[in-house]
Amino acid sequence: MKLSFGSACMFFVLFVMLLTAKVTGEAEIIFPEVAALSCGCFLTPRLVWRTSSFRMIFCIAFCAVSGVAIVRFLPLPLWAQFSLAFLTGQLVLLFSGTTFAPLISAIALPVLIQTRSPVYILAAVLLTTLVCLLRAFLVRAGKSEQADFSPVAFSERPFPAFLAALLFRTAFLALLAFFCIRAGLRFCVAPPLLVAFTELTGKESRSAKRFWAVILLVSLCALFGAASRLLISVTLGLPLTLSGLVAGAGVILLVKIFAFPFPPAAAMAVLAMLIPKDALFLYPLEVAAGIFLLSLAARFWRH
Repeated sequence: MKLSFGSACMFFVLFVMLLTAKVTGEAEIIFPEVAALSCGCFLTPRLVWRTSSFRMIFCIAFCAVSGVAIVRFLPLPLWAQFSLAFLTGQLVLLFSGTTFAPLISAIALPVLIQTRSPVYILAAVLLTTLVCLLRAFLVRAGKSEQADFSPVAFSERPFPAFLAALLFRTAFLALLAFFCIRAGLRFCVAPPLLVAFTELTGKESRSAKRFWAVILLVSLCALFGAASRLLISVTLGLPLTLSGLVAGAGVILLVKIFAFPFPPAAAMAVLAMLIPKDALFLYPLEVAAGIFLLSLAARFWRH
C-alpha cells in the first residue's frame, strides 16, 4: 500500500496520541474521534464537512467540556445522561452553522465511559488542533484542496423538518441506549455510531445510499481495531501504540478498498484501544448490531 501524504499525517496523529497516553499513563488522552477527523481531513482531496478549522476546534472543545460536565453535575442514570448528551450535540450542530457531526461523539464519549478528568478535554482540543494544522500544511503544499467555508444558513435547515428529525433520532437512540446499557452492551451505541446515525438521517446524505457498505465498513473497522489490540497488545504484550498504528493502517486499507471515506468507521477502530480488554471479544459484534439497527432506523426515517 503506497503511503500518501494524507496517510502519513493520519499515522503521525495516531502515533502522537497513543505514545503520549502510554508515556503519561493517562488513558483519557486516547480520543477515538481523532481518527474520524483524520479520515475526513487527510484521506480525501477535500474536507468532507462544511466547516472551518476554528469551528472544528471550538465545537470539539465546547462538547468535550459539556460531556464531562454532564457526568460531574447531573446524577442521572447512564442511559439518560447519554441521551441528553446526544440531544445537546445535535443542538450544537444546528447552531454551529456546520455539518461537522463528529462533535456529537466528543460530547457522548465522556458520558459513556464516565470520564470526569479535564485531561480528556485538553487532549480532544489539542489533537483536533493538530489535525487542523496538518491539514493547513497539506493545503499549502498543494496536497489537499482549500475549503471555502460559508456557514450553513437556518433556511437550509427548515426548523419543522429539523425538529422532527431531532425528536426521531433522540427518541430512537434513548430507547436503544436504555436497553443496551442495561443489558451491558453499551458499545451497541458507541459514540461514533451516533455520528453515523446523524449523518445517515440527513436529507442529502450520500452515505445513506450505501446501506450495506456503511454497515460492513463500520463493522470491519471495529473488528480490525479489536483484533489488532487482542493480538498485538493483549496476547503478545507489545505496546498499545503499535496496535493503534496497525488499526490505523487497516482503516486506510478498508477506505481504499471500499472507495468510501466514512469518518465514523475510522473512529470505531481507535475506540478499541480505549475500552476494557475484557470487552474486546464482543466489541465487533456489538458495533455490528448497533450500526445495523441505526442504519435501519435511518432508512425508515428517510422513506
